[in-house]
This record gives sequence, C-alpha cells and structure tokens, in this order.
Amino acid sequence: MKKNFLIFWIFLFPLFIVSCTTSYSPMNSKYPTLDDYLKDMNLILSENKDVIVCSGYNCNFKKQIKFEAEDVEYIRSIFVKRDSRSPYEERQMIASAIATMETITGEIVGTKNDKGGVLENEYIGDKTKQDCVDESATTTSYLNFLIEHELIFLHEIVVPQSRGALIDGRWPHFSAVIRDKTTKKQYVVDSWFRDNGKPPVIMELQDWVFDWRKSNQVVKDQLN
Repeated sequence: MKKNFLIFWIFLFPLFIVSCTTSYSPMNSKYPTLDDYLKDMNLILSENKDVIVCSGYNCNFKKQIKFEAEDVEYIRSIFVKRDSRSPYEERQMIASAIATMETITGEIVGTKNDKGGVLENEYIGDKTKQDCVDESATTTSYLNFLIEHELIFLHEIVVPQSRGALIDGRWPHFSAVIRDKTTKKQYVVDSWFRDNGKPPVIMELQDWVFDWRKSNQVVKDQLN
C-alpha cells in the first residue's frame, strides 16, 4: 500500500506544485517559434492565397482560400479607430473579424454548421467538422492575414498553446494565442468553444490554462 502511494505521489507531485504557484507554464513547448509551428503543421500559404482552413480533426484536411475583394473590404471595415484604439478594443475587432472569416470560409469548406465544444471520435475524417487542433491552426492563419494586411498592430501572434493532460482530469486542448505588445500579456483566441461564425473566446492565457469550466458554460460567458 505504501509503495503504491509513493508511486502515486511521484507522478502527481509536479501537478500540485504547478497548481499551487501564482505563475503558470503553458504546456506546449514543442515549437520554439511560430515559424516552426507553421512549417510542422504544413500551414505555409501558396503565393496567391490568403488563409488556410483545417478540418477533419487534427488538420486531416487543409483548404487554401483566396478572399474575394469585397470580403477583404468588409474585414477591413471592422478595424476602425486606427490611431486611438486600445488593446482591449483591438481584441474585440479581432474577435469580430475571426467570426466574419469563419462565416466566409465555412461556406467554401463546408464547416458552416460546425458546432462549438464538440469532440467526438465519429467526426475524425469528416472535413465539415473541426476539433481544437483544426480551430487553433485555422485561427492562427486568420491572424496572420490580419497582421499581413496591417489591420492589427497592438498585438502579435505567438505559438498556439495547450492545456490539459488527462492525468489532471482534462482532455488536451489547444488554442491560437496573441500577445499584447505593450503589456506582454498573452491571450488565447479560442474558436473551438463556439459555433462556426461566432466570435471566439478571448481571455488571458494564464486564466485559460487553469480554467475548469465546461464548454457549455464558456459559451454563455462573455469572456472577450
């Protein structure tokens, strides 16, 4: 009995240490840089394309998309107050732009009816469904589009992060991440929780790492 308890404590002690500190350590350390992530995930755009949409779970399917001119103009119209916006306001614009791009690409890829917070093995290989790996990769591509078109300038994109390790009672979960250039605070841009075409959850990475709410609770909360 004592031996079993010792083994149990050896495995769980690091988790208790992390949970009892005020600092946090996001779990995704696989990719040192954003470029490493994009290359490994094969998210490099062709010259005449704007974004890449992943679907089918774990990016089984990738669709490169070129926006129509009117779509680009509509996305641009979301980003007002260029000279006087606050970082918070820019995050609201980002959320609205991501929702808009999801609506546009959903019609093309077939993900327009994809529901938020769904993780079912039966959807593996279904190109109309997206898990959190698909969502984080796609959202990162959308964010790159916004950066390249100089629509956001108070934030920068960083490597997507993860939380949950099964042993802590949670499934692994991934999200795209941005960083406030002034405060250096990182924020998840998590599109998985909500239906396709709805604004993603944007919240501080530290809070997200330790967030234990169920997906249906997050949908009801205004976390942006």
